[in-house]
Amino acid sequence: MSGIARTIPPESKECTVPTRISFANLEVFLTVVRSPTISQAAEKLNIAQPALSQQLRLLERRLGVTLFERDARPYRLTEAGLLLKDEAEQLLSDFNELVERLRGVSTGKRGRLRIGFTRSAMYGVLPSAVRAFTDSYGDVELQLHEILTEDQPEALRSGLIDLGIGRDPSASPQIAQEVLRRESLVVAVPPGHRLAEKERVHFPALDGEAFILFPKRESANFPARITALCREAGFVPNVVHQAFEIDSALGLVAAGLGVTLVTAGLAAHGRSDVRFLPLDDLPAGAGTELVALTVQGSRRPLVEAMLAQLRMSPPSGS
Repeated sequence: MSGIARTIPPESKECTVPTRISFANLEVFLTVVRSPTISQAAEKLNIAQPALSQQLRLLERRLGVTLFERDARPYRLTEAGLLLKDEAEQLLSDFNELVERLRGVSTGKRGRLRIGFTRSAMYGVLPSAVRAFTDSYGDVELQLHEILTEDQPEALRSGLIDLGIGRDPSASPQIAQEVLRRESLVVAVPPGHRLAEKERVHFPALDGEAFILFPKRESANFPARITALCREAGFVPNVVHQAFEIDSALGLVAAGLGVTLVTAGLAAHGRSDVRFLPLDDLPAGAGTELVALTVQGSRRPLVEAMLAQLRMSPPSGS
């Protein structure tokens, strides 16, 4: 409220009453301004007219200004009174809007939700969950950030994002995990490849194939996991290319430069110039999991609302 005192120059430098004004003071003032007479304002406020006049004088003393021309009939506002009227109406309007926003945030109907996601989530649960979420929470500002699974825990701890969606994340301090989907791996081969006409592929039969791995990041788990699966199956993958992202890897496959492994969800949304084939005889635990990541003990209503949509999203390819 001190902002009001600064906008209204005091008429007397001798005023020593502290400038402390509540919203109730402003509401009383505006009720008087909007009423034809003081007595009608007192009736609306359910107080005696002398008590109302006393409140108005106290308001003037606290501001150090005269708000009403009392000799005028009917009364009129001074220049300071007119300024206070405009400022008070704006302040109360802004405050009421703030209250509504706060209530919306507390109930999960308003606010901002920042999601970090690994790219493969866009071929699975995320698009349908986002559509359903925005249909129900249209006043929420939704921000999506593509972030490697390995980088999502730190993004959560630092407050950069509120929710992460990662692929096969490692355990991380302060980070809770919830599995959203379990998917199998498939092999992507170019047209005309020796395996392209098969219905299924024996995983060890990929021994000797030119492999394309992704993403090309030093900290990325996925290419290391594929290499480990190949070793467990009895061969070392012949890695000829490393791509920075899924789409680039599939483009290299389509060009006939090698094969790569992707999730079944991506295959369901796959390209027409690449053949996706199920794999048999994969090592135990070779499936992949899409996981929701949150900071332990700090799930906001909006995070819970998005998690509910992610849980209900149809399986990939549905």
